[in-house]
Amino acid sequence: MRKTVVVFFSIVVAAVGLAFAQRSSLEIPPRSSLELDYADYEMYQLKLRNNGRDIDVKVVDKKTGEFIRGFGLGPVGKVEVMVENTSKIVFVNSSDKTASLSVSFTEMDAKKVMASNEGLVSFTLVNSSSKSIPLIIPNVMNPNLSPKSNSGVDLKIGQELYFRNKGKRYVLFTVDETIEEGAKIDVYQLLQERKKELGLK
Repeated sequence: MRKTVVVFFSIVVAAVGLAFAQRSSLEIPPRSSLELDYADYEMYQLKLRNNGRDIDVKVVDKKTGEFIRGFGLGPVGKVEVMVENTSKIVFVNSSDKTASLSVSFTEMDAKKVMASNEGLVSFTLVNSSSKSIPLIIPNVMNPNLSPKSNSGVDLKIGQELYFRNKGKRYVLFTVDETIEEGAKIDVYQLLQERKKELGLK
């Protein structure tokens, strides 16, 4: 069963049927948001593929609407995102044209996921600038940090984050023990410092 509620400038989809949940192609109208809530599952993973335009991806609390984590997903970007049953996922299209997104669903065992998350550090990537900042996080995702945004991530110690400059890839920073749980890292400021260290323009 699929329940779809259409609201002015917002689309809310409650996906409660397994048939729909396996794979979907979604379209987000201009200047609109789309919410997905797989209400029957304790925890699930969504594999997202952006088919064209910048989309903001947010995981928010169902009851309060409080932002939990999120990131920008650039054109042709791919990412996997975990969602708990107390949360829902929201896709925001701020452009003047329709955005398209492919979504694949996998039900997850919450206990196994929690066990595998041991050793991860939860922190926030902050883009304090007025321009998008694309990053590369190998084997995790390639987020596009939207202007003036906060993007929550859960990464392992030793995980490297990269940026590109004139077609070449450089290490921005490596996750280590100095990053505290819940820390906020100003990516724009760090990027300027790294470019200066590397002699890049």
